[in-house]
Amino acid sequence: MDETKSMEPKLREPDAATKSVQRFIYVSDMHEIGILPSTRISAFTERHRIKLDRPALRSSSGILSEVEKNKASGVIIEMQRGWPNRRDLMLSRRVLKTGLPLYYYWPREEAAEVINGHRFLSMAWMFLYITAYRIFQNIQRIRPIEDADEDADFETRHETRLKILRNNIAPIPLEGIGPAGKNPRIKGAGVYLRTDYWADIRSGGSYGHTCYVAKELAKTVDSFTCIMGSHFELLDVFGLHQVVLDPPSAFAHETDILEANFYYYDRLKFSFEIFRPAYIYERLVPGSFAGTRLCQELKIPYLVEYNGSEIVMRRVFGDGKGFEHELLFQVAERLAFQQATAINVVSEAIRDSLVGNGIDRKKIFVNPNCADPDVYTPGTSDEVNGLRHDLGWDDNHIVIGFVGTFGGWHGIEVLAEALPRIAEEVPNARFLLIGKGNLQNLIIESLDCHNLHDKAHMPGMLPQQETAHLMKICDIFVSPHHRDMGTTKFFGSPTKVFEYMAMGAGIVASDLEQIGEVLSPALRPSDLSQTDLEVSGQRAVLCKPGDVDEFVSAVVGLAKRPDIIKALGVNARQAVIGQYTWSRHVERFLDFARGLDGTLYEETPNGPETETPAEDRDIDPLKKEIIDQWDNDPCGSHYATLEGESRLEWFREVEQFRYEEFGPWMAETMEFANHEGENVLEIGSGMGADLTRFALAGATVTDLDMSTGHLKLARENFDLRNLEGTFIRGDAEDMPFEDDTFDLVYTNGVIHHTPNTLQVIKEIYRVLKPGGKVICMVYAENSIQYWRNLVLWQGLRQGQLLDLSIGEIMSRSVEISETGARPLVKVYRPKQLKEMFRDFTDTRIYHRQLMPHEPPKLLRWLPVSLLQKIMGWNLIIKARKPLS
Repeated sequence: MDETKSMEPKLREPDAATKSVQRFIYVSDMHEIGILPSTRISAFTERHRIKLDRPALRSSSGILSEVEKNKASGVIIEMQRGWPNRRDLMLSRRVLKTGLPLYYYWPREEAAEVINGHRFLSMAWMFLYITAYRIFQNIQRIRPIEDADEDADFETRHETRLKILRNNIAPIPLEGIGPAGKNPRIKGAGVYLRTDYWADIRSGGSYGHTCYVAKELAKTVDSFTCIMGSHFELLDVFGLHQVVLDPPSAFAHETDILEANFYYYDRLKFSFEIFRPAYIYERLVPGSFAGTRLCQELKIPYLVEYNGSEIVMRRVFGDGKGFEHELLFQVAERLAFQQATAINVVSEAIRDSLVGNGIDRKKIFVNPNCADPDVYTPGTSDEVNGLRHDLGWDDNHIVIGFVGTFGGWHGIEVLAEALPRIAEEVPNARFLLIGKGNLQNLIIESLDCHNLHDKAHMPGMLPQQETAHLMKICDIFVSPHHRDMGTTKFFGSPTKVFEYMAMGAGIVASDLEQIGEVLSPALRPSDLSQTDLEVSGQRAVLCKPGDVDEFVSAVVGLAKRPDIIKALGVNARQAVIGQYTWSRHVERFLDFARGLDGTLYEETPNGPETETPAEDRDIDPLKKEIIDQWDNDPCGSHYATLEGESRLEWFREVEQFRYEEFGPWMAETMEFANHEGENVLEIGSGMGADLTRFALAGATVTDLDMSTGHLKLARENFDLRNLEGTFIRGDAEDMPFEDDTFDLVYTNGVIHHTPNTLQVIKEIYRVLKPGGKVICMVYAENSIQYWRNLVLWQGLRQGQLLDLSIGEIMSRSVEISETGARPLVKVYRPKQLKEMFRDFTDTRIYHRQLMPHEPPKLLRWLPVSLLQKIMGWNLIIKARKPLS
């Protein structure tokens, strides 16, 4: 069977004490100079994280003469934007001609890059590209920009409209807000806007949030209207005026969603001109900019509610492919934030993500989710007994409830493993499991294997009010989470936790960021063994995220202590009534907006403020980003959408997308079937998709990966297929293998993420047998993804290059992430790649990877198989270690 080994990756950099201090000429953005001592910079190879304190600066007539005068080891040029200007390039060229090391340093990012001949050429091309773009933009400005004709190109029309919005950003203050308790707090009419006509939802966190916030906002104005894309029955129950606009399309393709902006704008502009609202409060939905446009043109205060990027959520939890016009969606979202008077978010993590993208921190308010204690309220004895009777249960049973999505980070693995153990230790336990999701098969399999179906009720997703009613039967509610969430900052504010609290029952939950904060003070599982335990202000029992033993101990211990359940429930409900009602949620946000008067337009730094925890300061931060990214977002997992299917089918769906839709060229180019009987090493196999191909073809395979999450999934993939393999946690820059071990070293999209790629190549050379082969894929600079998607669309049209280097833009956007991780991403040119593998022989380079929707429209008549060889995103190098 397969073997798993664990070896700590080499995360620490060499001890600075062993290095000598060297002097560098530091050149500011104004080309003043200073002397900067450093023990680390000379060891850099490509792009690295480092914080440099700007030295005392002075003018100088000759920078190169200063190098000789001060016996400097190199030159560092400070960058305040994403690309060098002409003066920087001229200086860079002179420095490189002398043979001195040259570095570019971005203070906002705390990142430095080694600038060699290849990187200088890339920067020079970027300078020319941006110069040409600016000349073109200036020519365009000579002509007045009008709304594009209906027959104009789709992208051009939307880009033109978004450009007008961007050029006229001017947030409107919401003035005249009265103090809390005044009725009304705001004179005039309020509008709640939500235009996702395609989302026919009837329950859940988003549904409840909309209805309850609208209900409370309506109390603060003279009149209030909800303008909706689809009908929300609960708004009618609350007696709110709801206008459901006719859907702009019978379809919800992304082009229909974007086109809907013009429809909604035309339908609403006249009404808002005649009956001008005091404000528009919009729950931001993908692709929406009609609200932004109306508020900007009619000078209406714009309040934006944002609960995380649904653009990313679609890519991660939807069809896995994202939007074809994703950049239009991103620009629309960013412009809404820039035009917003104030932004209402549910967690600090979401606020930090906005600040990291250049949004003014001072207008973002962190406002956790809440509950309505009049709706989510403990049931009477008659209510509880009646509901339990309907399920065949009675008051002798301990009912344990879970409400939510059966998805990855919700801890469904923990719940599935815990159910039979809880049932064994608490024979009178019963389980109410409300919701659905792609991991519900784990729960079903657990119930099947242990014959527990008669002890569980799984009604699926229920309407909001029906869910609240059924929750009355529960004695204990649970909110477990996957242990991987403990390695990165949790970004959510689960509505269900507040609803649990309002129900006045016992709660067992993960001690995780906002969940732990809201449920504190709290008991620990070990406290429940104390016979003389007294509850003072505690609200719940908190466990380590993903710890099944602690979770089971907490639920079992609490189930045996009805007195503790009652005391915790009273405290939790009181906390909701005192702090976490929807009325308090709206009051806090209006108090915040009221305090913005006169301060909204003060300048703030563009970059995020970050602080490195003491225990992480000696870890290479770029390698930590690699671990955080792929421990929490397994590569390729976003492309599986099956619900209720087996794990093997889940892996097969990932692979079907990978080899049939994403990269049909891989099987042939990567030679999966050509290495029977050989000893194959893959560096970073992710979920093991490619490695299984080598194993199925008869190779002896080894997986080396820094991510424990990846290794776990790859091993599971092998186990499900009865394949053998060795799985090792380690660092490719320092491989734990003897010299001359492998016939083939294969790595696909990995070594461009590590700081010292050249060191990885040296290690590959070392562990290959003489005559052994390497097949390695890296991202290509000469690709449409780089020059169009990253440089043009994100860097120039979104303005990101004004603040960020292209390296930082790639770290933030290339890899799919919901964790906030920003792994290093690098691109290469064929000549540069060949030079990096110069110790190898028989070197060949292939250009691949382009999907049918990616080429420019003018070229889509050509076969993708041809275009990818010119503008594809992947460079694959194949080479051999010399025989002697």
